[in-house]
Amino acid sequence: MALVGPLLAPAPEAGPDCMRCGRPSTEFTTRISNRNGNAGRPYFKCVPCDKFLVFNDTRGNDPRNPDCYCGCSSKRQVAGRERRVPRGLHYVCRLGECRFYAPVRGSAGQQMTLEDVEEELINLLIRFFAI
Repeated sequence: MALVGPLLAPAPEAGPDCMRCGRPSTEFTTRISNRNGNAGRPYFKCVPCDKFLVFNDTRGNDPRNPDCYCGCSSKRQVAGRERRVPRGLHYVCRLGECRFYAPVRGSAGQQMTLEDVEEELINLLIRFFAI
């Protein structure tokens, strides 16, 4: 029996306009050498501002994520290693149209990291196979 999760919310139908300058965005694809786990992902960027806007795919687009300021479900992402909370999980507007940002919080109120989630999954597997 296969486990089926919720259907993912769609990616943007078109590139968003830049929130800084209002100009249209351009679609790019991340390099295969990307070390943040985003190799080959399509994304929108404002070329004049050199500003990343949003990934153009369904990864992290769980409709149960919190709504952004646009009223649509957000996208869950992982921050890069060089950020204030390295590999921190957070939500952003999945359409790239508003400045929504919310950290994913753990039970103690701290921002969750990818390592925290991996540790939880390992502990769940250990309990599952111990039954």
